[in-house]
Amino acid sequence: MKIPRLPVLNPLILAFLASSSLASEPIIPATRPTENTSHWVPARTREVKRQLKELPCDILFVGDSITECWEREGRQIWQSAFLPMKAVNFGISGDRTDNVLWRIKDTGLKTTTPPKCCIILLGTNNIGKWDAKQKTDDIVRGIESVCKAIRGKFPLTHLILMGVTPYGNDPATPHRRQGDEINAKLAKLNLPYSDFLNLNDKMLNEDGTQKEGLFKDHVHLTAAGYQIWADALLPLLHKQK
Repeated sequence: MKIPRLPVLNPLILAFLASSSLASEPIIPATRPTENTSHWVPARTREVKRQLKELPCDILFVGDSITECWEREGRQIWQSAFLPMKAVNFGISGDRTDNVLWRIKDTGLKTTTPPKCCIILLGTNNIGKWDAKQKTDDIVRGIESVCKAIRGKFPLTHLILMGVTPYGNDPATPHRRQGDEINAKLAKLNLPYSDFLNLNDKMLNEDGTQKEGLFKDHVHLTAAGYQIWADALLPLLHKQK
């Protein structure tokens, strides 16, 4: 039997179909706990739960792929600077604020020891997933909800809330503009017993473009980008000793 040949779709048509599918997908509220069902999540979740269960936890990193990749692109710094400080990585690629709220409930944040400090970097996937169409105030409320959930579990833990890192090289895009809006609002949250740390001035040129060598894909950090983060973070962590 002769098998009919399927038509080959133009890549531009495929891209349009993908973007149309994304646009039609309902936006999940940033404060509604929602499971991340991406195919890579189960394996990473097992590793996250192992770290929570087995490692002493003076410092807890909470976030998405930018946090998870401390163990890849940032591995050398992670091993030399943060593991000796008893750091645990609670980052999973693709997580939005709603996913992290789900994971906090799922794991109960059952660390071996209460962390002295918690570093929180979220919002990038809220911007990217919804193509900068999720409302900025909703994203900020999502990030604040994560902070409050962590504070509810660990009342004495000092929080370091990170500003959203630059999403893309062009400062005029909706993604970058929304990141700036989020950071301006995060800076005004004034959460008790916390610091707000925005790295963007160290990662951007005067014209707002990303400094060369700090981003591998205009979103995720290189080893040099993680060095920038570590250099800004370590003085704050040493204060908590």
